[in-house]
Amino acid sequence: MKIKSGDATDSAHANALKHEFLRCEDAFKDFETYATTMIMRAQAEDQGGASPSAEETRLIAYKTYNAYSRFIHHLYEFMLGAVARDRGDTASMEAAVKDTYIMSHTQRILTSRRQAILNGTAPAWENHISAYPEKVPPEFAEQFRRMRNKVSGHVTHERSTISLSDFYDEYHKYVYMLYHKCREHWSLLRDKEFPDLQEITKFSVLIKKGGP
Repeated sequence: MKIKSGDATDSAHANALKHEFLRCEDAFKDFETYATTMIMRAQAEDQGGASPSAEETRLIAYKTYNAYSRFIHHLYEFMLGAVARDRGDTASMEAAVKDTYIMSHTQRILTSRRQAILNGTAPAWENHISAYPEKVPPEFAEQFRRMRNKVSGHVTHERSTISLSDFYDEYHKYVYMLYHKCREHWSLLRDKEFPDLQEITKFSVLIKKGGP
């Protein structure tokens, strides 16, 4: 379907994008909560505290995995929704086109961060320049898409053998850069009140009583 800036379809698409990013933001907050619990338990154990049972260890890993995989899923879908709006067309894209968009957008953000650090305009919380290589790994977009498909999007036998931990270790900084950049415009923190997302925020399980 074609999208023209400012028309009804564009407005509806913007609502869907807002919803998708809020889901992404919710998932990331859940991930932060569970990941913090995982780290604190490990630190306590290192300091001589009681070791969690195997069942407790599996449970927190399960919850952390689920939150991170949801985060990846919603961020990836948000990015594709954004490029559809930019293109003015919701038609399906080939994987190579998706990868090209993800790579170019991530590279722009990475280059911008490096330049801000080098010219002294980066915020105080920013990392050292050594944290950011000059180029995004060439396989990043493909791996991002693969994780979205295998650990969250589709039920497949591969899910239990693909290491989301390895993906996190190798590529989380790039995923987070995308997320952080999107937050500048789409985060709930920018809104003075919770947005009206039409049927999304009209949803109700309350029984509507008819007339007498």
